[in-house]
Amino acid sequence: MEKRKVLMLTRLFPSTAHPTLGTFCLERAKALAKVADVRVMVPTPYFPRGVPAPKEWRRWSEVESECELEGSIRVSYPRYFSMPKIATFSQGLAMAYSVSRDLKARYAGWRPDVIDGHFAFPDGYAAVRLGREIGCPTVVTCHGADLRVYHSHTIVSSMLGWTLRKADRVVAVSSDLKRRSIAFGCPEENTVFLSNGVDPGKFALRAKSACRERLGLPQERKIGAYVGCLSDRKNQSLVIRAVDEIRKRGHVPPLVVLVGGGPNRRRLEQEIAGLGLGGHVLLAGERPHEEVALWMGAADWLVLSSDYEGWATVYFEAMACGRPVVTSNVSSAKDAVCKPDYGNVVEPTTHEAFATALIEASAKDYDAGLIRAYAEEHSWKHWADQAMAVFEKAAEHKSSLTAINASALI
Repeated sequence: MEKRKVLMLTRLFPSTAHPTLGTFCLERAKALAKVADVRVMVPTPYFPRGVPAPKEWRRWSEVESECELEGSIRVSYPRYFSMPKIATFSQGLAMAYSVSRDLKARYAGWRPDVIDGHFAFPDGYAAVRLGREIGCPTVVTCHGADLRVYHSHTIVSSMLGWTLRKADRVVAVSSDLKRRSIAFGCPEENTVFLSNGVDPGKFALRAKSACRERLGLPQERKIGAYVGCLSDRKNQSLVIRAVDEIRKRGHVPPLVVLVGGGPNRRRLEQEIAGLGLGGHVLLAGERPHEEVALWMGAADWLVLSSDYEGWATVYFEAMACGRPVVTSNVSSAKDAVCKPDYGNVVEPTTHEAFATALIEASAKDYDAGLIRAYAEEHSWKHWADQAMAVFEKAAEHKSSLTAINASALI
């Protein structure tokens, strides 16, 4: 039986210039490639070489035009015109034009059976526009920021609502995002809750002592690991203040390791120094995705203090390593950490509450095998089977609409 042709469309995907950007989309593509013919289109902001600008803008000029991953996944990086923080709605239009042109130029003779768009805007908008142009069913996945950031932008909010109404299926990675999708106008019957998955081979049970020895971490201390971007949304300052609060209460603070890079590194360094927490908070920097499992294996818990998330892939990555999760009550937290055996959803989101949660976690013995078994139920393989079922439903929906429109013309 010939495999379904799936075109994944997302602006968050690794490249040589941004090797850790959108690794969850790469994991999705790899899982789908086992059951489908997958190609990936990564709309990339155009930035001319040699123009003076902040480093994060200049890096876009270093992104390749195309590549091949895993020996079978073809990836293209079509450029679209984007002015940061100016006329946000125009990004959707520019991206739609760019992906249409790229499909005709690079994919001659290859027509997708379904378009898999990630983030409702601008990616999802461009995906639906492309799907309508070529008569192909479209699935749009909402990851969180798309439904939270743009609701106050009048034009963008209208474009986002159009996207969710016109998509053949909308996937929400948390139950909260499913509710928000419906509130934006997506028909309830077209909305599916499907969380992100995990690679249980890459993220596996490891001896804590061996991981710590390899990474040069102390053997006897409790360690909490954060993995992700150092940004305002992730709010690492809350955990840093929680460590200070634990010390003020007379307890020995855990060592908190922040694994990741981002715009707030310098500010966090100053905050750590200002509070005298140099021996309690370690900035490990940006690490390869393959190394993340070591840091999780070395930790006693994953600590996540985000102000909001869609579905943090690190939830199941940590749990696949047998580590519980201590997290703020963001969109998907209670979907993932659904039992006390798997960790703690901290409420309210204050440094005092996080301090209490970390003290309680330090005194609790978690069953690593139980946590691992739960994560294995959410492997990327299982996710791919469910995703393909969603794609089939989207194709059926598209066919039924086409039939209805055809009969209306008779």
